[in-house]
Amino acid sequence: MNPDSSGEMVDHLVDFFDRIAPVYDTWAGGQHARVAGRLVDLAAPIKHELVLDVGTGTGLVAHLVAPRVSPGLVMGIDLSENMLSIARAHKTKNVQFVGMAAEHLVFRPGMFDLVTMGEALAYFADPTTALAEANRVLRPGGRLAVSCQRRSLSTRAQDLFFQGLAPLARRHYLSLPRYSSDRSRFGEPDVLPQLLGAAGFDVTKVTEMVTGGRAKDARDWTELMAGAGPLPFTLIRSLGPRYRDELEAEVEAAMASLGDPDDAFRYHHSYVLAVATKR
Repeated sequence: MNPDSSGEMVDHLVDFFDRIAPVYDTWAGGQHARVAGRLVDLAAPIKHELVLDVGTGTGLVAHLVAPRVSPGLVMGIDLSENMLSIARAHKTKNVQFVGMAAEHLVFRPGMFDLVTMGEALAYFADPTTALAEANRVLRPGGRLAVSCQRRSLSTRAQDLFFQGLAPLARRHYLSLPRYSSDRSRFGEPDVLPQLLGAAGFDVTKVTEMVTGGRAKDARDWTELMAGAGPLPFTLIRSLGPRYRDELEAEVEAAMASLGDPDDAFRYHHSYVLAVATKR
């Protein structure tokens, strides 16, 4: 079975987003909101437009788009009910949120002026089909705005930590579903435009955004990294107090091995953002 289309992987992702929903908006000092704001500015929504936000999560993008298109409408879709509950709690009159998969949109062809995908493309069960569906529901000349994390700009500290996740999982006899490694390149500036071009779009804007900071210590670091994705989240949250202490001791030693104290506990979160038009 192709792991990218397995129901097990989708269930694992939905569970991750359901569990992280309460802290999603505040993670890493509100980083997701900053990326959403940059994406909306780049997409440049205008009054009266009809917009579809695919993988809306807590509605960060949708709620920013709504006042710009009013009296136009925004539709946000996601598979995580906990994320959608938070999105619905922020009352905005011209936004609706529904549970729906990116690969199976129920909307008619040519219905939307703008489709947005904020930090979502790499998590879809079938990104190729999701992009094809976005193309189908856009009017001719309609716009698609996408943001993806650029993982190649991670710091030495992040690289060292994530390299240790697979051995950690084996040590604790945890077998977790994972997407293929090619998805880690979706956010590269030479890859994302290719993906959009292959899906029938002409890329008109590409920009990059880098945020970052430094954790205080090993506990602060592991808490931060737990929010970085389903694999670290599941691993870290599955550890009891004893094993959590052991992990943090290993993190301390790994950071010390970097040599330069300035590199220890330092992280970058980098993104490529693109806007494209339907051919």
